[in-house]
Amino acid sequence: MDEELRDYLDAMLVKINDGQERLLNRMASLEQDFINTKGFLVGDAIVSGRRWLDLDERVGRLERDQRSAP
Repeated sequence: MDEELRDYLDAMLVKINDGQERLLNRMASLEQDFINTKGFLVGDAIVSGRRWLDLDERVGRLERDQRSAP
């Protein structure tokens, strides 16, 4: 293999490696965004569920009080 071809292949290998590194960094960033979004949605669902249970309890209490009132 002559020197010119070796230099060309080395340059192409560097470009390929740089491209792969950029892709991996981007994928890691997207993965972190997904994890953060998932955590937010799970937390929001827990809070919403607690609020719903609290509301259900309050309505149930009002309905029981209304039935027992003369």
